[in-house]
Amino acid sequence: MTKTTKTEITDRTAKHAEVRQKRYHIKDSKVEGFTLRVTPNGRKTMAAMARDRHGTMRTITIGCYPEMTITEGRERCRQIVYALKYGGEAFDMPVGARKNYQMTLAQLLDEVQPVFAINKKGWRPRGGAKSKPNMRSTIECVFARLLKHPVEGLTEKDLAACVRAYKPVRPLAGKSTANGQASRALAYLAPVCDWAAHRGSYAKVGAGRAQRLKAPDVHLVHDPATGDPSIKGIRDRVLSENELASVLPLLTYPVIPQLRRRNVAPEKDFGPIAMRFLFLTLCRVSEVSNARWRDIDFRSGVWKRRVKAMEGGDRDDYLPLSQAALDLLNELPGRASVAPDAYIFPSRDGGKLSNWDRISRSVFQASNTEEWTRHDIRRTGATLLKELRVPVETIDAILAHLNPLANSGASGSAKHYISAMRVIGGIEDPRVEALNKLSEAYVVICSSADPFAPE
Repeated sequence: MTKTTKTEITDRTAKHAEVRQKRYHIKDSKVEGFTLRVTPNGRKTMAAMARDRHGTMRTITIGCYPEMTITEGRERCRQIVYALKYGGEAFDMPVGARKNYQMTLAQLLDEVQPVFAINKKGWRPRGGAKSKPNMRSTIECVFARLLKHPVEGLTEKDLAACVRAYKPVRPLAGKSTANGQASRALAYLAPVCDWAAHRGSYAKVGAGRAQRLKAPDVHLVHDPATGDPSIKGIRDRVLSENELASVLPLLTYPVIPQLRRRNVAPEKDFGPIAMRFLFLTLCRVSEVSNARWRDIDFRSGVWKRRVKAMEGGDRDDYLPLSQAALDLLNELPGRASVAPDAYIFPSRDGGKLSNWDRISRSVFQASNTEEWTRHDIRRTGATLLKELRVPVETIDAILAHLNPLANSGASGSAKHYISAMRVIGGIEDPRVEALNKLSEAYVVICSSADPFAPE
């Protein structure tokens, strides 16, 4: 059995590594899976040791030291571990410093992708092994003609020319420009170039690319979205009391006649009631669409939901439900079912509910409201909670913007105790108290507001 230690592997570490009677491993503390193996005959090899996307531990030899440097081996390990986790082959590209070698923009994207994918979800493939991350696709779409150009030969003027010349691939109705797409491409490319050039947050030693490149400063390129009146900034839309009074009574099960669709039987249309669940829990659409009966612990009134996170990957979150939300679930036909894997709010065929745009349009028409999104429901509820003097920390926990135990030092099992807390009389989670207040506020608004009053 091999003995393993963990430290930052450097050329000095490798050069002076002790030769023992049995082979042992030195694991790198900087890059996941990077390992230096030292054998009894003094041979030193670098390897990537990590689990693939199926959970199987894999060991892939990278190269021998000192024929390959530690810096080259570490960068190669990043690529291999990325390929194991997200599918596809490891990038076939030079990692070291070949003399007079000029790295192209496309090759820089190859190199940075496994590095950024560790903490940035937008740099991970969206589908199968051959799919590309959203951020990379956006960059390649806008700067397509520069992908084969050497990075150190590019200037800010070259980037600006691409941005000005970019036209929408699939123009949206009523829009003649692609300034929004160009703006996103600049935002995604800026940290890539900063990483390569050791600028900004990557200026500290060891934070950026192993070997510095003279990459252009994207921050100096004009963002066309800043002067485009058709592109809105951060949304601040919340539904008024009259709008809530018009919308909420429509969200029932079975569906009311005003929202009935010709091709869906009323007893199979869970769209409106799913939207009501959004109002009661302030969760994301994906969380409601993926909710299954097995995720609800009716004894404790806690919902185990899968929360999306841009950084660090998706995580489980345990949300205590208000009495109104529990009543809603108890009245659905699936509550009495013995199919725990069934969706709580299924489509007409029993699959995942997905046609949210059609649901929204029918609600707009029946309530005589417009220009609000499903995410605006979260913002409206959060605004109401703030007016009800609910602490910001509690509101953030309901919205699942952060993991409250992440920096508390608590063990990973602490989140499971919420179920036991709710069963014990007199102990209540502040989130459910806030959500109960929210559901009561909806009742008051619907009973007192005049839906026909002018705004």
